[in-house]
This record gives sequence, C-alpha cells and structure tokens, in this order.
Amino acid sequence: MIIIGAGPGGLTAAIYAARRKIKFLVLSLDVGGQMNWSAEVDNYPGLPDLTGMELVKKFNKHISDYGIKIRIGEIIDIQKKGKILTVKTKKNIYETKTIIIASGKKPKKLNIPGEEALLGKGVSYCATCDAPLYKGKAVTIIGAGNSGLEAALFLAKYATKVYLMDIQTKIMGEAYLKDRVTANKKIQFIGGAKIKEITGKNSVEAMKYEVQGKEYNLKTQGIFIETGLITKLDFAKIIKKNKWGEIMLFRSTKSHEENMTNIPGIFAAGDVTDIPAKQIVVAAGEGCKAALAAFDYINKLKEK
Repeated sequence: MIIIGAGPGGLTAAIYAARRKIKFLVLSLDVGGQMNWSAEVDNYPGLPDLTGMELVKKFNKHISDYGIKIRIGEIIDIQKKGKILTVKTKKNIYETKTIIIASGKKPKKLNIPGEEALLGKGVSYCATCDAPLYKGKAVTIIGAGNSGLEAALFLAKYATKVYLMDIQTKIMGEAYLKDRVTANKKIQFIGGAKIKEITGKNSVEAMKYEVQGKEYNLKTQGIFIETGLITKLDFAKIIKKNKWGEIMLFRSTKSHEENMTNIPGIFAAGDVTDIPAKQIVVAAGEGCKAALAAFDYINKLKEK
C-alpha cells in the first residue's frame, strides 16, 4: 500500500496499515497538513484545548510508536497497468497493489508581505478553528464569497468588529448569506480592495490595502484569508473529479467497499474528496474507512 498525504486522513490510514502489518509507504510534502494552520483545536474528541501544532505532535508520537516514517517527496504521476499501480515521484518509481490518496487541500494564498511571517500569529485560514481567540477584538476577512460570508457571521459572535474585504465591489455570495451579513451591524464590507501588506511585530497589528488608487492602513488584530482552498491533484489524471477538482468517491454494491475512486485499487480520504464536511475528525475517520476498504481489496487480490 502507498498512502499519499500525512494529514489526519493519511496518518490514520498509516496507523491501521501498521496494525495490520502489511508493507506500506507514506509519501507526503509535509506532516500534519491543515492541522498546522490551526491556532486552536477544541473539537477533537478526547484531546481538547490543543493548538494545531500540538495535535500534530500527538499524531507524530502515535505513528512513531508504530515505527512509521514519512518519506518526503512530491508525487508526479500515478498509473495502473493490470493489477499493478505505479506511483512516480521526482526521484523514484514505486509499484503497489493499492493507493490511498489523502493529500488534503491547501489555501489560496495572497502572496503578500507579512502573510507567511505572521501565520498563526493573527493570520489564519480557518475561522471555525480560531474564532474564539478573537473575542473582543477587531478582525478582517479577505474574500466575500460564501466561505467568507460564513466566516464573517461566525466571527461576529466573538469579535467586536468584522471587516469583510474583497477585490470585487459587491458581495458575491448567496442571497440568504448576503442578507444576514448586511443586517449584522458588526460587519462592515469594503469592496474593490486590493490587499498590499500585513504588518505587526509579534502578531498582526494592521493591514495595508488600496481602493481606487488610494492606500489605507487598517488596524486589525486578526486576518482570516477566505479566498478558497485548492486541491493539487495534477498527479492523479486518471482519477475522476468533480467540478471543484475534488476526488469523487464511489461505493461497490458487491463488496461494500467505501472510499473508492473510479480506478479499482485506488482509494481516497479527507478534504481531497467530495465529502462535504471538511474537519480534522472527519478526515481521520475517512482515513480509517479507506484503509479498511483497501485491506479488503488486497485480500481479494490474494484470493484470486
């Protein structure tokens, strides 16, 4: 088995593979995935009041107990010939009987000064994760699509002021969300805004932006970037995806296998798939399901 990705889905699949004592390999660009971006995780059962990095350390401890090692590498291509699947990285080509893709999603970045330096210090890509940290503070949301509107409404429960910004001059989300946002006195929309820089010494203090050629400096203590998430699946050309680029999951009525892709032997789990709930605990559960389904697939190959 080859597991692509080392977020909660991939790491859970790896733990199950280790317990089954099958030969497997974990390939990933990083360890932890989106968990690394969360300043606070308070909804993972049994492990409350942790930062995202602390939860990653818990996962790392768990996989180290099983001797699981992550091989850092970028996947270039996957193919299938007969019963054999091949995974090609920049340095190696691996052959396997089954693959679990759990490579998650990555946020669309603004790529402006201060974004990387202040990540986790006021810059966040997850309002539902970090909103409680901004009680009584002023925050800014970049992106006025559906995700930005939902984030604004959620943050308004905690923050004293919510600035909602977008390069578009009008709010672009669904009507019922727009109505709720415009009716909320805590939320102020700033349209036609081009974000220039995020500033602060040890944490976010302000943000520079431009509207119609005039530059402004907005004091804010938190910046939530809600310009969307992207799946990077250029390596998975043979896999069927939906219009958002997410892997479509299927279920075999004959074998009751879950988390199947359109290619027999290739399974997927977590945010990279078309499941609607994008949460750490959901991704972990999906990683478990994908691993169990992959084990059944391997056993059936042996029977043949």
